Parts: sequence; C-alpha cells; structure tokens
Amino acid sequence: MTDQIPDSLNYLLLVFLYLFFGRVLWAVWSEVRTPSIARWTRHEGADAPRRTAEKGAVAFVVMEPRQHRGRTFTLSSTLTIGREDCDIVLDGDSFISSRHARIEMRPDGAWLVDLASTNGTYLNGTRITEDRHVRRGDRIQVGSAVLEVRR
Repeated sequence: MTDQIPDSLNYLLLVFLYLFFGRVLWAVWSEVRTPSIARWTRHEGADAPRRTAEKGAVAFVVMEPRQHRGRTFTLSSTLTIGREDCDIVLDGDSFISSRHARIEMRPDGAWLVDLASTNGTYLNGTRITEDRHVRRGDRIQVGSAVLEVRR
C-alpha cells in the first residue's frame, strides 16, 4: 500500500508533464504557422474579389499571402490596414495590430504611416519610424501580408 502512493504520484506527475509540453508545443505551433487570413475586405464593395484601378489612381496589389495574390485596393484619400474596423481587414495574423498602418493621399503623392504598431510596418524591407512617401514598385509589409504599389 505504501508503494502505491509514490507510484501514483509519479504517474500523475508524468501526465502533467506531458500536458505541459503539449501545451507549449501547441503555443509554438500557433505562432509559427502561416496565418489563415479569414477575410480581406474593403468596406465599400467588399464582395468584389478584384478591383480595377482608376486611371492615374494609386493602387495596392496583394503579393502575399498567396491565396489573396492579385487582390487590388485603390487609394482615394486614405486606406487603413489592421485586424478590425479598417479599410483592409487582415484577420488571423497575430503580428498585425488592430489599427496597424495608414496609407494616405497628400498633394505630393501617397504616404505610408505606421500607427504605433507593435511589430512595425515595413517599406521595401526597412521598418519605418516616420511617414514615408511611397512610389510605384514599393512593397509594404504588414505582418505576413505584402502589398505592392501600382499606378
């Protein structure tokens, strides 16, 4: 009887150890895997999978993730990018802030503004710390999403 108690405690400890390691592996896996972006929308006309840019307007074409490649968003005055209540909503990516970045039209062209996001906004692979002018061919990265500037 006295030998059964330590054996039971050893088995219980082993079970908790396996549960702990399983939970750690699950947490690592959920952070490392490529996010499945549940929806990419633009509030007006969210049903259209692609938009054609007006002549002379600045457009942004999705390059990554692959399942949304070719999707186009046209800049009229401002475009906000984030996880909730934005013009371009990117659900499912834990590296994107709720309001991550904004692209705005100014008299001298389109500008990219980081909205104090936790993981930063990148323009051509460089993290931006202040407003940056964007030109045709520039690539904007927000989390795992990459948008290319087109005119």
